[in-house]
Amino acid sequence: MNRGEPFSDSDVRAAWNQGAQAWEEFVESGADFYRHAVHGPALLAACEPLRGLAVLDLGCGQGFFSRELARRGARVVGIDIAEQLLAYARRREEHTPLGITYHVMSAATMSQHWQLGSFDLVTACMALQDVADVAASLRNAFAVLRAGGRMVFSVPHPCTDTPVRQWETNDAGEKTVLKVDRYFESGPAVCHWNMPRLRSHWDTPYWRYTLTEWSSLLAEAGFLIRRLYEPRPSAEQVQRQPQLRDCDKLPYFLIVDLIKLGQSGT
Repeated sequence: MNRGEPFSDSDVRAAWNQGAQAWEEFVESGADFYRHAVHGPALLAACEPLRGLAVLDLGCGQGFFSRELARRGARVVGIDIAEQLLAYARRREEHTPLGITYHVMSAATMSQHWQLGSFDLVTACMALQDVADVAASLRNAFAVLRAGGRMVFSVPHPCTDTPVRQWETNDAGEKTVLKVDRYFESGPAVCHWNMPRLRSHWDTPYWRYTLTEWSSLLAEAGFLIRRLYEPRPSAEQVQRQPQLRDCDKLPYFLIVDLIKLGQSGT
């Protein structure tokens, strides 16, 4: 996979199946501290109130966010294209049942599997950028939502997830200034999962969009933006966990809260 090359569902499936074991360990061990401390809790808060809602978790992976939704009273269905990731999700559901059902499925075809208006909420925790056809996935999400239902998702923040991205550090090794460039060079790209915190390394394809492009995709799918959030850690979190200091300086994540308006506009 090379930057600038379009990719397919098959490419996504192969890449995430390859990295499934490392991903499971990365998330469940707490090594993915941004997910546990910053964007995960912020996305969950943006989804509330959850009790009693029928929720579709798009790109659920090994089920981390699906379980958080279910623990707050939602009736959750999770979908993902990678069978190996879902095997971990199902194993955890068998061990600790939360009433979650999981399906191997492309987000671009989910409206073929459920009736229109089947869900109150569609979520995607740092997953939507990884699907092969983002526009079709958004249209499908819109279709399976009831009138007045919401879609709430998180993605890498376009302003700091740029093709050129490098931190400058001081003599103590602390990150001081983030250098970014080529913001407007959007399109297909490759994420290299090569952090020291990972047990093994692999690559996954994803799409990079500017804020304007995200806005256009959402409008074309029929959604209205309710709110945008740029989560950051608290001062207390940074003090306890200094690794979070970088995303206290600049936004790493963008959370988007959407609504599907009914015929009456409510």
